[in-house]
Amino acid sequence: MPDGSDLLDRLRSALLEAGLGPTRLDIAPADDPEGRTLAAALVLLYPHQLPAALGSVDGVPHLVLTRRTTALRRHSGQISLPGGRYDAEDGSLLRTALRETEEELGVDPAALTIWGRLELEHIVASHYALAPFVAYTPRRPEFRPAPAEVAEVIDLPLAQILNPAVLEEELWDFQGTPRRVSFYRHVEHKIWGATARILHQIATLLDPALADAGTFAGAGGEIGRRLAPGDTWPRSVRPGSP
Repeated sequence: MPDGSDLLDRLRSALLEAGLGPTRLDIAPADDPEGRTLAAALVLLYPHQLPAALGSVDGVPHLVLTRRTTALRRHSGQISLPGGRYDAEDGSLLRTALRETEEELGVDPAALTIWGRLELEHIVASHYALAPFVAYTPRRPEFRPAPAEVAEVIDLPLAQILNPAVLEEELWDFQGTPRRVSFYRHVEHKIWGATARILHQIATLLDPALADAGTFAGAGGEIGRRLAPGDTWPRSVRPGSP
């Protein structure tokens, strides 16, 4: 497993080198040109102890994910980063990500250091434009999950998204249409969709060779190469679109 401090140093340096560092983040966003709903999420990094079965190593970099409750109207039961819809009162998408993380997990924004941002992700099914941000705290927060939103708090080792063995593909049924889905597996969880794509952004900053994860290549409907993390084939289509 890569050294923890090395991973964090590499990520922070990569964000700066890519022009994704912590500058001009706390500004009001422009409307999405395609009318998508603005939203934000937080990749929150912290040192944590691995489970005993994996070596009980202190200080290993982790990030937090949540399993959403089945009562939520959108993306219920799915694995996600803390985040949600932009509110004009937030003033910026960064503040949306911090507010949502505090509401969902009880994390005080004042305890976090903002490292930067990632590229915008589009969620086709819900017509969202999702802005991911990256933050760090030197100790694992005492998460206080909101019962109405969070069914489970998941500590994901950062190094795991660099391991090709945890990237899998399956054929899933979406409202009667079979689609091949690429996801990260963590214990019993399947991390897919926009969350997986955001994690893939982090992975490729840490290891640029992972950017060529492969996409659908077959002209006759077959899978010619591995799908990139978070991808589906055939592509999802927003309900009501042509």
